[in-house]
Amino acid sequence: MTPLGPPHAEDAGALGFEFLNFLEYALLRRIEPMHYEFYGSPPEFYTRIFTSGGEKPRLDNPWDHSFMLEYFLLDAEEFFDRNPAPGEKINSGIWLETAEKTSEEVPLIAKAWQLRTEQVISIQVIHEEYAERLRILRKARHELIERRKISSALNTFKKKALFDAMTKLYNKGSFMDILQEQVDKFRTYTPTMALFIIDVDHFKDVNDTLGHLAGDSILIQVADLLKGSLRKSDFPARYGGDEFTVIAPDTNTEQSQKLAEKLRKRVMAHDFNTGSIPVTISVGYTIYRPGESLDNFIRRADLALYDAKEAGRNCSCFRDPWLIDDDEPETQPSLAGQAASVPAASMAAGLGSGLDLDRDDLDDSPIDR
Repeated sequence: MTPLGPPHAEDAGALGFEFLNFLEYALLRRIEPMHYEFYGSPPEFYTRIFTSGGEKPRLDNPWDHSFMLEYFLLDAEEFFDRNPAPGEKINSGIWLETAEKTSEEVPLIAKAWQLRTEQVISIQVIHEEYAERLRILRKARHELIERRKISSALNTFKKKALFDAMTKLYNKGSFMDILQEQVDKFRTYTPTMALFIIDVDHFKDVNDTLGHLAGDSILIQVADLLKGSLRKSDFPARYGGDEFTVIAPDTNTEQSQKLAEKLRKRVMAHDFNTGSIPVTISVGYTIYRPGESLDNFIRRADLALYDAKEAGRNCSCFRDPWLIDDDEPETQPSLAGQAASVPAASMAAGLGSGLDLDRDDLDDSPIDR
């Protein structure tokens, strides 16, 4: 008789998923903020509840089907963003979920888990011994919904989701909130902060020539290049259409010029698989002037972007916050270092050979970008 050896990794994995299904556990692994993927095959209870109208099971977004799970997702995201220690977890409490096809009410509990190398959300069936507790919780749940107006809060959340669905960057609403939060910090200390507005050059022509799917792919790739070129403390966002923004706290004029050129060169050097059609960006940037309004700050960065486009595109231009009159639509250029609007190439020449435009500085140091 042949002795049994240790199970292969594949067999062990399959056995693990079968055991989770037996315990009526479903696991979703966090890939990035607000983005999850299903672990293994869905257990029977999951396909019974989180399937609508004969469609396949909702393996990556059950919260689109359940407002209680969607509400818990907000708590889970806050929990994960705090970088909890391995083994820490939070739970949703027990609620009743209704299967659409059978109108059956199934008691569930969701948990957010910080594992050693993964962050997961589990969904588990709670069984009959909790029936009395569930009856009490059902009443409490209705009172909670009424008191906290969960439905209204969720509708507000949907309208003001944190991230752009296509690029996975912050959206315009989040950008405005973050910018206001960063500006508010100037009341207690005086850091420097740079704002960049970035536009894909001739994007309409590229979109019309290659098609909208190719245009979407370009925007996604540009977003990925931005994320890969920034520190964790920077905030990239999709401002709308083919425009992006970056909020860079603790970044002075020289550092912002280096970063603007790094972003521009990364995009110019990237292969977008567009054949002979080049993909480049124009960058306008400026530094926050303490006490000014957000509108002025954004408008000045936007004027710098206009300067870059007027200069021929595929370049970056800076607007000096201390030399621009925000009430004036245009400012006459002067000498480098004193100009209201200076192309980055001219700034680089004035700064000298000690400036490295191609550095990959992805740490959080405010000094060494």
